[in-house]
Amino acid sequence: MKTYSLLCSLVAFVAMGCSTSEDNSTIPTENEVEETSYDADYALLQKSNGQLSVQSLKVTDSGIDLSEADSTFESTPSPELTFRQGSIFAYYTKVTDCDGQVTLHDFEDNESRTLDVFEDLLDCSLMVSSIAFDADNLYVAYTKEETSKIDKYYVRILDLSSEVSNAIDIELDKKPVQMAIANAHLFVLTLDLDVTNEYELSIVNLATKAVIHEKGLGYNVGHIFTDTQDQIIISYKELHTVLNSSTFGVKYVNYDAATAPGFYGSENNCFDESGRMFYIKTSDSNPIGIPAVYDFSNNLVLLYIYSNFLTASELEFEFKIGQTSMVSYDNENHVLIVGYQKSDDENKGGLLRIQLEPEPKFLDNLDLNAVPYQFFYKD
Repeated sequence: MKTYSLLCSLVAFVAMGCSTSEDNSTIPTENEVEETSYDADYALLQKSNGQLSVQSLKVTDSGIDLSEADSTFESTPSPELTFRQGSIFAYYTKVTDCDGQVTLHDFEDNESRTLDVFEDLLDCSLMVSSIAFDADNLYVAYTKEETSKIDKYYVRILDLSSEVSNAIDIELDKKPVQMAIANAHLFVLTLDLDVTNEYELSIVNLATKAVIHEKGLGYNVGHIFTDTQDQIIISYKELHTVLNSSTFGVKYVNYDAATAPGFYGSENNCFDESGRMFYIKTSDSNPIGIPAVYDFSNNLVLLYIYSNFLTASELEFEFKIGQTSMVSYDNENHVLIVGYQKSDDENKGGLLRIQLEPEPKFLDNLDLNAVPYQFFYKD
């Protein structure tokens, strides 16, 4: 069912800043748009009853609604390991204790491809901890049990252009946790389980397929990811580190407790063309999550708090907004897309659309029979 609000007031937001080692004193203004058009086709990944499926959506000037457009994406049990690059979504499926598959689905071309990852390994026990890919390769980080007391750690590289088994394993000295890719390097977040319980970054040169540099990161690392400038962002609760992917030099951006952007625990973040990041900010005081936008160039965060653009009746009774499940952005139409779980049914949800330019304005709500997970704009 599609529901609309009669609310006409502007969306209010809260702006917060952070301190950095570099002087960034200019705050950009939003680009003005003379005329806004909302014609678009979307593909929405959604979760319900432990299944991940896709729902096609159509947007016109009259609003957003369900679409009958076909998708070749096959419903699957909700995967624990996923990775997204542009229009391509990848997820890992464990087949046996010694085998697994990675499926890559391109929502632009509406095509899927599945790769067997461990065809050459026999009689083993392994655990995959992260996946990633670029235009050339698929990367799978895993732990292999050698004996009951000895584990070995690897990143497996598979050439996506080859139709035959072509795996190359790079051994690591610590457990791989997560991966990011930039500037022909693979950045592997690892954890020292044997001695210090600290995190480290292992940097792999993708031309030579060898670890060329390691950097200690200390404790309590949240996530690592690549921004639009091909820099690696390393998140902590109290700061984030910006790592130059060419020189491996670092810059530290510190937060005050009251102004922390709060993307430490956020996953499935996305960026707009200017480099702003859209994500879910969570905190002890607001556990349902706040839609947020972070400008890395100016260290400025904007919080789109539900109560600032929805009435109490809409929030609690009409839309029944519970946990925020997804925040994304339609670059073409300058629209913030917010997915949420219904407060009275964990298997149902909805989408809110908020126009950001030339000024913030609530557009509409769409009720769904599943909870939004990731959003793809289709040209």
